Amino acid sequence: MLRGQKVHYIVLYCCIIALFVTTFTSCSIKQKRTRQGINAVQNSPAVNTQTIMGIVVHNDGEKKQLQIRELDSDTVTTLAYGASSVITDKYKEEREGDQIEEGMILKADYRSDDGWIVSAGVPDDVWEYQDVKKFSFASDENMMQVAGEKYQYSSMTYFASGKESVEPIEFNNQDVLTVRGIGFRVYSAVRTAGHGYIRLTNYDDFVGGMAEISSAMMVPISDNMLITVAEGTYRVTLCKRRASATKTATVRSDEETVVDFSDYVAKAENIGEVTFNIEPEGAEMYLNGTAVNYSKPIALRYGKYNIVVSLTGYETYSGVLEVAQPTVANPITINLIERKAETATSSPAKKPTPSPSSSNTDKVTKKIDSNHTITVSAPEGVEVYLDNVYKGLAPCTFTKVIGSQTITLSDEGYVTKSYSVDILDDDKNAKFSFAELVKEEEEE
Repeated sequence: MLRGQKVHYIVLYCCIIALFVTTFTSCSIKQKRTRQGINAVQNSPAVNTQTIMGIVVHNDGEKKQLQIRELDSDTVTTLAYGASSVITDKYKEEREGDQIEEGMILKADYRSDDGWIVSAGVPDDVWEYQDVKKFSFASDENMMQVAGEKYQYSSMTYFASGKESVEPIEFNNQDVLTVRGIGFRVYSAVRTAGHGYIRLTNYDDFVGGMAEISSAMMVPISDNMLITVAEGTYRVTLCKRRASATKTATVRSDEETVVDFSDYVAKAENIGEVTFNIEPEGAEMYLNGTAVNYSKPIALRYGKYNIVVSLTGYETYSGVLEVAQPTVANPITINLIERKAETATSSPAKKPTPSPSSSNTDKVTKKIDSNHTITVSAPEGVEVYLDNVYKGLAPCTFTKVIGSQTITLSDEGYVTKSYSVDILDDDKNAKFSFAELVKEEEEE
């Protein structure tokens, strides 16, 4: 009995010794491996990185490469990205590399040996305006107005439409932009939604009337009409006296859409003819934000219209016009009230405010300079339009209109092109020569 207990204790003692030896050996191996791992890390070569801050001018999603141009130089660096690259947007949210947009301002850390992006993000001092519909350029000052603020641009500012670089003169007041910058400098402006054109055909019965493009604009109907509009779908209504005709048109960016009224059948519609008597002479009148010529009776569809009349040195008139009968018996008389002398000298006349859908830029009163002209000399043979009104075939010369204008060039078989220009009140003739139009791509 005692011998059995003694054997039992001996076995238990041996087990304890074996367990201690095993544990000690395991810890020694682990410590050795750990020391080896630390030594391996300490002996591995350091990864050299560089930093660049600039504008993304191209993103090749297939090759997974970004081209970043430095902010104030022409130096472009091509960098690669992938799953291990940590890229964040202005809101510090992670993005895949192929989601980076042209025009973004990035600060990127990349490996020196292979140009691989380790991390990239939008610096905190970068501002960004999206869906910009109201903007303007003062080319003589290199200034761009966005969201009521003026910003400086330069030859280093990146202007683009989609992935193609453009000049600021190629932006139209029907476009939508994303604008980015730092402080009071604009570093990129990219067109995210563009403009196209509506060409009217077979509408002789309506010449002298009014064309309504949905609620976006109203324009007088003249010969050979080409109307610049934002891309989208519109109801195009032509009115003259008591006649009207309506078509639907879908407009794509940089393309002409032909709207044919050859199937028009004359019939009486709910159209009213309104005559205006406005004093003093020279005042401008806007209906739903569009300047109209009121020297002759205007045909309008039944409904309500916002009316604004303005002239420098006078109080601006605004009201609502309701058309509900074929002919308004008496002219609509509006007499502007002259501002007091001290008011007129202390602040400029108030400009009419367009309705939100009428235009992408605030309306500016335009002035006719009968003593000077505008000449478009090139490209030769193209149709020339000034603010949707046909002026002739280039080279052509017409009366000078001072202010921001849109010159549109069109020729069969070529892509129609618009340019936004500032006509200065400088007692000089204005002359323009534009680049040749690009041929349309043939459909396969």
